[in-house]
Amino acid sequence: MRSKLKILFLTALLGAMSLQAGLVDAISIIVDDEPITLYEIYKAQKQLGLSKKKAVEYLIKQKLKEEELKRLGIQVDEFDVNQEIEKIAQKNGIDSLKLREIMAKRGMDWNAYKKQMKEKLLQEKLYKRILSTKIQPPSDETLQEYYRLHLSRFSIPEEIQAIQYSAPDRRSLAEAIKNPMAAIPGVTREAKRIRSSQLNRQLLFLLTQTPKGKFTQVIPVNGQYVTFYIQDFVNPHPIPYEQAKQQVYMQWMEEKRQEAIKSHFEKLRATANVKVLRAP
Repeated sequence: MRSKLKILFLTALLGAMSLQAGLVDAISIIVDDEPITLYEIYKAQKQLGLSKKKAVEYLIKQKLKEEELKRLGIQVDEFDVNQEIEKIAQKNGIDSLKLREIMAKRGMDWNAYKKQMKEKLLQEKLYKRILSTKIQPPSDETLQEYYRLHLSRFSIPEEIQAIQYSAPDRRSLAEAIKNPMAAIPGVTREAKRIRSSQLNRQLLFLLTQTPKGKFTQVIPVNGQYVTFYIQDFVNPHPIPYEQAKQQVYMQWMEEKRQEAIKSHFEKLRATANVKVLRAP
């Protein structure tokens, strides 16, 4: 009798587990015949720190990107990925083998890195194709007007007040960026008052182009990963237009690129056949 009860219990348990697994893998949304599962939505929420609604929109956009890559015949092969990784390694004064060794010591997965690199290259090729006919070079008058309207972007402060966050790996630093006040193991924080005159051009640009109350992008520095939380810019002075012209052009172009990309995918989203089978 006990044996039968045990068998019934195990059967019920396995059935419940199977049902739960089926629910997790269940299709939630179909985008032009391409499925998005409940698990994919959950994973996007956790990994990217998105709300359920934003995770759904992110995944829909990813499906639309995949469709565009197929439609335009855009591909990236192993050679492209390895070549890009070699370029990145050389910029840091090492080769790809040394880069792989460093990543292994930090517990970072090499295959995951290569997959990420492939996705990056595919997106770059896609965006380049989308933008090829959508942006015309600006006139000098257009750039001067943009300069006048965004003068604060083309000013250099005497001093930058910031908090420097440092960590031996990107994951810890990413967690600190999500939770700036939390004590994350391995992450150090230090208040800084940085004189602009002491910075090289690249770091000065990085800091001054980051809005107050935001983090800069993560950069590698002497075996560590570093980001700065910008608190304030002290006594900013505008850069003369002729000196800032190249920077004005780059920012104008980047703004137009972002607008064109956003518009392109908004149009695709509007015409896409999106079916919700199960509410996430």
